[in-house]
Amino acid sequence: MKNMDLFRLFSDYFSFNKAEQKGIFVLGIILFLVVLANSVIPRELVNPPADYTAFEQEVRAFEIAWQKAEDSIASARLKKFQTYSNRQGFYNYDTGLTGKPVKKSEVFLELNAADTFDLQRLKGIGSSFARRIVNYRKRLGGFNDKKQLLEVFGMDHVRYDEIAENVWVEPDSVHPINLNYITFKELLRHPYFPFEITKAIMIYRQKNKKFKQLEELKGIEGINDSIYKKITVYLMINP
Repeated sequence: MKNMDLFRLFSDYFSFNKAEQKGIFVLGIILFLVVLANSVIPRELVNPPADYTAFEQEVRAFEIAWQKAEDSIASARLKKFQTYSNRQGFYNYDTGLTGKPVKKSEVFLELNAADTFDLQRLKGIGSSFARRIVNYRKRLGGFNDKKQLLEVFGMDHVRYDEIAENVWVEPDSVHPINLNYITFKELLRHPYFPFEITKAIMIYRQKNKKFKQLEELKGIEGINDSIYKKITVYLMINP
């Protein structure tokens, strides 16, 4: 009797219809595949260490090339200064050092090639003054004379005298303006062309279509001989 009861109980809980049997079979296959995949696929994928050798070699080659370029620029600047200073007669050399400066700590710069970092190496020139010099140089189109430093806002004769012998200007480093194509705003931005003179130049060009020679500026109101000499350094005429 007890055996019959157990059989009935077993049948009630563990007998399945065809749909249930099919579901159990599918579930069994899924569990088998999961166990199989877990045994075949490693739990952690270990990436090989990255090889930066080629990149480091490329960076090193770039650093070497950069340093060579810097050395070449510095050498070219020094040669230009030596040539210029020999002409001017204000730079002395120690003959025992075959042309090297007596004071190695001194800095000598060509004003139109120096950047803000170069300029800060000059006595009394900080980052703010260096930016002013570079910005004024851009507006000018290049310094034509080192005395133009006195036109930079805040530059006085005391500060200028401290650096005057440490700077020079390459004569052909000025970028002139094409007077026949410059716009009113562009010309007005130049420090040497105030509003009235700029306006007069533009009116003259409009009436005559273009300038044929710079001497025509002498006939424009407000331009005297002194101003003419000052501005023509920064002007050119192309058809």
